Amino acid sequence: MSSAPSRQFLFLLASARADGNAEQLARRAAASLPAAVRQTWVRLADHPLPAFVDRRHETDEAWAPAVDGAARFLLESTLASTDLVFVAPVYWYSLPTAAKLYLDHWSAWLRAPGWDFKARMAGKTMWAISSFSDTDPALATPLRDTLRLTADYMQMSWGGFLLGEGNRPGDVQKDARAHAAAETFFTRPTD
Repeated sequence: MSSAPSRQFLFLLASARADGNAEQLARRAAASLPAAVRQTWVRLADHPLPAFVDRRHETDEAWAPAVDGAARFLLESTLASTDLVFVAPVYWYSLPTAAKLYLDHWSAWLRAPGWDFKARMAGKTMWAISSFSDTDPALATPLRDTLRLTADYMQMSWGGFLLGEGNRPGDVQKDARAHAAAETFFTRPTD
């Protein structure tokens, strides 16, 4: 009789600033995870991906992208996780460049031979933790919807969206509502 695999959370830090408000909120939420849950924190800026070039329709032959360097590290880390957490502040109503570029590379990974990317992503859970510098949380909807639709397309579960308010570094520490929500974000029933 085999036991269920333990959960492995991959936190993808997408901010242009280290230890920003979204990351501070994510670390608060991660503190509530059981000790048996493996946590891997990856700052996307530390593993820069090249500009994504879509070559699907350039020839009559199937496009088989190479996966090496930072792309291989991120692909392997992604596939090793059970839970994928985007830690991304709202930039111009959407994802920061590093997170969007990472998702663009998923288009190549879907076609990379031998990886079975879509099949291996199905059943994982996607989460989002973000911060924004406004008073209207509806302005974060495009970021949330981008990730939720991506999860749906990949047949992943949607874990939820945690949003904190903060403009200057550390401002999210003043958002009592976000901190209270962070305490149970990963342990409550998913959306």
